[in-house]
Amino acid sequence: MKFVLIGGGSFVFAPTVIEDIIVKHKLANDELVLVDLNAEVVEAMAGAGRRIANEMGVPVQITAVTDRSSALPGADFVIVSASPQGARRWTMDYEILNELGMGDQARECGGLGGLMNAFRSITMIMGICRDMEEHCPEAILLDVTNPMPRVVTAIDRYTSIRAAGFCNIAYQGANGYTFLPQLLGREPEEVEIVTGGLNHFAWVLAIKDRLTGDDLLPVLKSYLQEGDWSAQSGGKHRELHVMRRWLEIYGAIAAGAVDHHAEYLPKQADIHYTTTPPYHGSEEERKRRLEELQSIAKGERDWDDLFTHGSWEHPVDLALVLHHGDTQSLEILNVRNSGAIRQLPDERIVEVPVSISDGVWTPIALPEFPHVLAELCKTISDVHELTAEAAVKGDASLAHRIVDLDPAITDKKNAHIALDRMLSVHADMLPQFQ
Repeated sequence: MKFVLIGGGSFVFAPTVIEDIIVKHKLANDELVLVDLNAEVVEAMAGAGRRIANEMGVPVQITAVTDRSSALPGADFVIVSASPQGARRWTMDYEILNELGMGDQARECGGLGGLMNAFRSITMIMGICRDMEEHCPEAILLDVTNPMPRVVTAIDRYTSIRAAGFCNIAYQGANGYTFLPQLLGREPEEVEIVTGGLNHFAWVLAIKDRLTGDDLLPVLKSYLQEGDWSAQSGGKHRELHVMRRWLEIYGAIAAGAVDHHAEYLPKQADIHYTTTPPYHGSEEERKRRLEELQSIAKGERDWDDLFTHGSWEHPVDLALVLHHGDTQSLEILNVRNSGAIRQLPDERIVEVPVSISDGVWTPIALPEFPHVLAELCKTISDVHELTAEAAVKGDASLAHRIVDLDPAITDKKNAHIALDRMLSVHADMLPQFQ
């Protein structure tokens, strides 16, 4: 089995892929190709991986390249975790938006910032998919790049490549649902939780006692509406207040970090909007991490240090289930709806639980959403669809229609000005719009 990781120099995601392939699953006689434009970083990452494999006696082949077309032939799974010039381009957007009094719109996934980020990411992903169609047309693309639902929508609509998207923010923890059980004074293993909706905009649809089957959703709602929050840390009180307000408005409990949900909503006073690039590590931190990585590759540092800040997402796990035809379920995956959320069109990319069997994932039907929430999800999903279309076609007029439709953008006049300016400054990365 051959894995190709595009974004192989990522200091968060690449180590997780290496750990899952070598330490967790011990994939003997398989192949991992790390692809990154930064040759120094990706070679150090591959060197660290080779050292770990050697010391663990796992004969997996690990190589590093800067040219993805040379990596793709024979690939079974292509994992994408890359953001083209992410921090630099976000900063360019922020400067324009802040000058127009719209600094809060410099978001990663929603609003105007999310629109431009999607255009850049989709432009990159279309190139990857065209190369896959030529070199490994049967390979499955497993996406982690944001804005993930818009990226997966573009792949699904405009390529022949099969794809799924990974983001476990609804868990609020590395090993399953963490925050929600804690609100009920329960351990994660004591409850069964179902969430669904759209990525970074998922909602609690069911929560039950795993042993008795008792419905705990009314208890959780009561806790948010009128419970004693004194046991919660002060930092969580803001989130709980936001969750309570949204419960009153939308009739459902947000699953995940409220600041992520808020990217798809109009500006709100108690939401934290970033004023620094929403990417892992400053330049100084990345320099330090490179030095650590090189020390690990040379055997001068404990390789456990590589896995200190891992990702919550594990696409390698899904790849193995698909490859071996096993039967399993996943609580969170971003795939085509296919009837799982009855109030959304079947072809939309949604975040739902899935069952997997014989190499195929099947979305699991969810309880009905409250009407007002379903309508909002439909509108946000409409924005995802149009964003993918505009990015692929290079349609600036459609981009302006998105500004008018997007509920996250309220200052429409300045938003149109900002959009034209951002399309101009990013013309080198978005030639299809010129």
